[in-house]
Amino acid sequence: MSGLLYKQPFVSNNAHKLDTARYIYAAADEGGPLAYRVDLYKSRLPNHVITASLKSGGRWHSHVASRLIETVFHTAYGPFDGNSWERLCQLVFKRKFSDDGYIHIPATPGDYGLEGFTKTTGCGFQCYCPDRVYPTKDLHEKQRDKVTTDLKKLQSNETDLLKILGTTKLRRWHLVTPTIAHNDLIKHAQTKEAEVRNWNLSIIAPDFQVLIHDADHYATEIRDMQAAVGNSLDFGGIATVLPELNDKSEVYEQNVLRKTRARLANVASDKLENKVSRLYAKTLREFLAHGPHLKQINDTAPTLHSRLVRLINGYETNIGETCDTWEGTPQELTEKIRTGLTERIVKELSPSIDETGAAHIAQMIVARWIAVCEVDYD
Repeated sequence: MSGLLYKQPFVSNNAHKLDTARYIYAAADEGGPLAYRVDLYKSRLPNHVITASLKSGGRWHSHVASRLIETVFHTAYGPFDGNSWERLCQLVFKRKFSDDGYIHIPATPGDYGLEGFTKTTGCGFQCYCPDRVYPTKDLHEKQRDKVTTDLKKLQSNETDLLKILGTTKLRRWHLVTPTIAHNDLIKHAQTKEAEVRNWNLSIIAPDFQVLIHDADHYATEIRDMQAAVGNSLDFGGIATVLPELNDKSEVYEQNVLRKTRARLANVASDKLENKVSRLYAKTLREFLAHGPHLKQINDTAPTLHSRLVRLINGYETNIGETCDTWEGTPQELTEKIRTGLTERIVKELSPSIDETGAAHIAQMIVARWIAVCEVDYD
């Protein structure tokens, strides 16, 4: 059984939607060239998810092979999404502006274009973090529109805001965002500032200003808050995304097969081929599964995903030296690397990831390293 069997509708929850999913089947331990057909359909259908199915032990095992779509925004202070950025900002504001009577405005029952203000100095704050990395032009447009939309809410919610602010009049309105995409945002802020003054709202002071602050305005407080809640500080240098896989699929299959034979070099000849077939199929399945599994973590907990991938990349930097200095068997080396990765995940990411989940992730990541030659036995 080989080739394209059928297609069915596929709906993505991510920003980039994929219209259809293609399914390709091959009996990998019975001779079908799976890799060739996957690459063929990927080149013809770049906007489709390709699901590669491998037959082993009489059963078909399907795994999606699709690229990971970023759902966090990476900054010099770590990865954030909208919720985690707002939570951090609120901690920062409550500490930095405590003496000014900072008051947090929860976003219930409505969003007033103001997430907090200082009672005595009349400074208002609104937080914004994009949900992923955008090109500069797109990010600028989103930040610009955020300023326009939220300032308009001051006008439309004047009555409710008067009850919240009391005698306080807003003298400063700050958009607090991780980075400023373009200096046109500052120009836009000046334009909107004049516009808001002309509204003559009861909650706005005559010297009202619109200010754009990036994360560096609060660098000390951000680091202090991250340390206070037990988060390790990220000073950059280690990527929070896995390196792209650019080789053809058959290259990875050949690497897995060659290393499978190395791992089983001490097996008796009459049992060797069956064991090679089973271990090869298992390792290849784990390799194909790592992308979808990490994507599921990314969709559910993007900040955790970035911390996990940063950990994986950091651990990977030591693998080459471990392989070069290893004097035991290939299988013992594989188990040492896998055990070490499991222990590090548990140590750094528990309780978010327990030992069972860590072992499962380590199994798939080591399969990846075998396929891309990070783990080698030569």
